[in-house]
Amino acid sequence: MFVFSLKSKVVVSPPQTYAELILRLSDIMGNSIAELSDKMGVPLPPDSTRGKGFVGALVELCLGATAGSLPEPDFKVLGLELKTMPLDRNLAPVESTFVTHAPLIGMHNVRYENSVLYRKLDKVLFVFVEGQRDLPIGQRRILGYTFWTPSAQIRQTLKNDFEELMELVNTGRIEEITAKIGTIIQMRPKSATGKDLTDCIGPNGARMKTRPRGFYLRRSFTRQIVEDFLRSRKKI
Repeated sequence: MFVFSLKSKVVVSPPQTYAELILRLSDIMGNSIAELSDKMGVPLPPDSTRGKGFVGALVELCLGATAGSLPEPDFKVLGLELKTMPLDRNLAPVESTFVTHAPLIGMHNVRYENSVLYRKLDKVLFVFVEGQRDLPIGQRRILGYTFWTPSAQIRQTLKNDFEELMELVNTGRIEEITAKIGTIIQMRPKSATGKDLTDCIGPNGARMKTRPRGFYLRRSFTRQIVEDFLRSRKKI
């Protein structure tokens, strides 16, 4: 099993300004994953199955993102989250986009505006990369990027999704949560092995064990972000 986080021979400090970050983005545009891994001095995973998460971790290294799995934006100084999005040959998202782990205990008094989910989605840098399944991971290339912030309408929908999901979590109904709940955000099982368990509130109000959950952006939503990016490129 290929292990992340990556240990690089090259240390890239966190960017202090957007201009500095954009210069770094320009440097990696069009590069293959093999070229970037060689540049950073990290080995490629043997195949894409065992390399899940590798591309995102590699892009983080190249750009100087520091948060990793911490409950804060990847570029703390800029208040900016980084999400690497694989696209298929038709430039559509290959999968839903993981945002952050979903807390399952102690959330009764947490409002959306104070949540980790809010901090992760307040300002996002999406980096698009080739992600078709039959293309070897080393040959996949960085395609482009866009800076995104939610509109007032989208922010309200995110809040509604968060509150609906947290109501089920806080009232011991977590096992009723399916991927169909939520307009933009889904809550789905998220763990390294599929065997991990964590505490949650059970139907009778006592603690019980369940699989860890994560918040994900639906593909139908991120597809629109990609389409907006492609339209903006055509206007240049």
